[in-house]
Amino acid sequence: MKKSIGVLGSGSWATALVKILSENTSNINWFIRNSDVIEQIKRDKKNPKYLSYVDLNLNKIKISSEIDEIINASNIIIIAIPSPFIESSLISSKKLLSNKFLVSASKGIIPESFLTISEHLNQEYNIPKKNLAIISGPSHAEEVAQEKLTYLTVGTKNSKLGKYISDLLITKYIISTVSNDMIGIEYSSSLKNIYSIMVGIAHGLGYGDNFVSVLISHCSKEMSDFIKAVHKTNRKINHSAYLGDLLVTTYSSFSRNRTFGNMIGKGYSINSAKAEMNMIVEGYYATKNAFMLSKKLSTKFLIIDFCYKILFENKSAKRQMKELSKYLY
Repeated sequence: MKKSIGVLGSGSWATALVKILSENTSNINWFIRNSDVIEQIKRDKKNPKYLSYVDLNLNKIKISSEIDEIINASNIIIIAIPSPFIESSLISSKKLLSNKFLVSASKGIIPESFLTISEHLNQEYNIPKKNLAIISGPSHAEEVAQEKLTYLTVGTKNSKLGKYISDLLITKYIISTVSNDMIGIEYSSSLKNIYSIMVGIAHGLGYGDNFVSVLISHCSKEMSDFIKAVHKTNRKINHSAYLGDLLVTTYSSFSRNRTFGNMIGKGYSINSAKAEMNMIVEGYYATKNAFMLSKKLSTKFLIIDFCYKILFENKSAKRQMKELSKYLY
């Protein structure tokens, strides 16, 4: 049975997802908070703020600035709102979400609960795990918009839901698979943003590819150890949903987290770097959450610790990176 799809969010990834979905379904409901942006999209058939070169098929898309209207009209809700703002965006619609399938396309941790998005929806919104899924990369919205070959992974405990979402994502430039390791993939997609900031800092400080390659290899190991500590299961960390997502975020010029870190390495203050970015740097918020969680896990994660010192304890990026380099062997 065909289901109506709702997309919440107006950023790059939300816009890219709407473009993908419009190739496979004709019933897309899109929540955009800013009514002025909606009017511009209706006029120009493009999102004026994000991926403005992408043509949108408005014959298949219903857009509204009323989130409850979009939720009521949709069976499956895809959340593409930055993780720091998910709770404030959804809390007033909590009852309406109770019988929906919720798919997180966002990365990061919910600051209010220190939980991943699916954990938060399950524990705080009482959404059954069988009604939850996530969409993960490695993917940058900019390359999806340019129709460059991209691999996506749908993580869920519900194989039927996973296949349905995966099929909706498959196009001539999207290959999609399904995994049952929803929690592991979610944590890796959050942690990779932290590591991308550290790689950006190293690059901004003038460290070369030789050092960065060693740093990323240690990030991979630490990410694996962290996920095991949170949720132990049989997973292959070199799968694209884990290692691939880490690599694209740490190496790509599209990575906002790497760009943010690069600014800090070049001498920007944290506040100045945040002000320069026109998109949310989810790794900034993820660093604090991962650091706090690591204390509960009673395990030391060096790279996360050093990133926390730089971002939240105002420690010198230059000195902290030099100190960290002593442990990378």
